[in-house]
Amino acid sequence: MKNARVYLTAKKIHRLLVLLILIAGIIMMVTGIMMYLMQYFFFDPFLIRYIHNKLSILFASILGIMMLTGLYLFLFPYLPDKRGDNTIKQ
Repeated sequence: MKNARVYLTAKKIHRLLVLLILIAGIIMMVTGIMMYLMQYFFFDPFLIRYIHNKLSILFASILGIMMLTGLYLFLFPYLPDKRGDNTIKQ
């Protein structure tokens, strides 16, 4: 059933997760490139690999939650109407 409050909350969560996944993706991209170009950087390769591996778990969990909220946002117009004041008028 449609619930405008749940829809708006899912939309806010989805937008926040988009920002978080962009930040995590950029950090993972930089650490991934640094693992292959170690002759140009003076960082510990084990530290870079550790950061990349730990961030991948966070990246996957953010992506999973973002997929669930996106699925709800996608299916919202097709859900049956709920009688009451919480419905969005179209």
